[in-house]
Amino acid sequence: MLRPETIAGVAAAQDGVVTLDGRDGLAITMTPEAAAETGRRLIAAAALAALQSTEEPPLE
Repeated sequence: MLRPETIAGVAAAQDGVVTLDGRDGLAITMTPEAAAETGRRLIAAAALAALQSTEEPPLE
């Protein structure tokens, strides 16, 4: 099972697009509209996840 990332990505605006850089070479480029919707979806998912159990399953 993959471990969830604990370090937030870095977002930037450049030349009319939004970039998101993360660990291990993660790099995403989005239109402003796609970035805004992704942000809303991430916030909603984070709120739901925070309400769920925080117990970690055993590592296999």
